[in-house]
Amino acid sequence: MKDYSQYDFYSILAVEKDGDFAQIKKAYYRRAKDCHPDLHGGAIEKEEEFKLVVLAFDIISDPDKRKIYDSKRFSAPERCPEDFEESEFSVMDSSADDMLEELIVGNDLPEDTTLATLFRDLQRTEVFMSFREGKNLYSAKYYSGANRLFKRVVNISPRNILYRYYLARTYAVLGDFSSAGAEYRFGIELGEKRIPPQKLVKFHGELDFVRQKKNPWWRTILSCFDQKRESSVFFDAEGDMVSETNRAIKNISRERRKKELESEKE
Repeated sequence: MKDYSQYDFYSILAVEKDGDFAQIKKAYYRRAKDCHPDLHGGAIEKEEEFKLVVLAFDIISDPDKRKIYDSKRFSAPERCPEDFEESEFSVMDSSADDMLEELIVGNDLPEDTTLATLFRDLQRTEVFMSFREGKNLYSAKYYSGANRLFKRVVNISPRNILYRYYLARTYAVLGDFSSAGAEYRFGIELGEKRIPPQKLVKFHGELDFVRQKKNPWWRTILSCFDQKRESSVFFDAEGDMVSETNRAIKNISRERRKKELESEKE
């Protein structure tokens, strides 16, 4: 993640530094209405303001991104790590894979969507919002509430790997190791079918852990927790990541239109 510490995202959204997800979401909707370029005749200055509002929401509504941002903006120099790696928070093989999964898989994308317009329409993306709310509840250790939200988004988007991962984790911390194992295994199966296939090191490691918890007599070497993840460079630069996201979105829209045409012919 870029170093955005020069921006005061809390001031941009007009929320307190300790604001919870509900407050951040409400502030985002309010600020989006104030500066959405479509409501101001496409004014350039409003478009730039809106981009900052979207960026602020994306960063501080995600507990992992927010942790990095806060550490860089508010920690004393001697306490702030110089290289706070976002990769430690990645569930899939890279943070770019996580972003694509969260924004695309299972979300109802408008036709001709790009990464920029997708973020512009976040206020209409209820699945995305529900998942973000679930992550915040999970981070706050309100696991039963997080579990309900993750079950909801998995029911809506059963092929989303991120949703499966967090649902599995909440089951595990709530002591339902059978359900956790089932979700981890399903996520691994989904990852194997991706192009390129996802290694999902965290899935494998945590699946071994819940197997041990479920069957204490069963012994396995939890090498996945100790191994360093192999480098998986899916995108070489931020520009490539945006381009790849836009291509993925276009492919989804194209497939959807193809199915609609086939249905009309029948």
